[in-house]
Amino acid sequence: MSLGIRIKTLRKAARLTQQALADKTDVSRIYIQALESNRRLPSMKLLAKLAQALDVEITDLVKGAPSDEAGRVHLEEVLENAEDVEIWYKSYRFSKNELSFIKQIIEATVSFWQNENIDQKG
Repeated sequence: MSLGIRIKTLRKAARLTQQALADKTDVSRIYIQALESNRRLPSMKLLAKLAQALDVEITDLVKGAPSDEAGRVHLEEVLENAEDVEIWYKSYRFSKNELSFIKQIIEATVSFWQNENIDQKG
């Protein structure tokens, strides 16, 4: 999970709006939005403020993925948070409707493959 997604997840778990978190950390709501969409990286000072505002340890914010997940991209995480990030392929930016359609295609394909594997084993 990326730092931005961790911040967003912890913020929502704390039942804070982006504005409330911004107020607690002395930054703008736009900056919190940029952090959550991985367009900005916080300074160590801001990480400490974020951790305090979210009532977590700094390590909870910056912990890396387990080594067995290094280099992995969890597509469902990307698509679930598509409203917060721009998704591009080559020089084409996908709209929200297109991303929804792509998600449906992926879900149908994975379901088909899972059923095919069950049929082959049975």
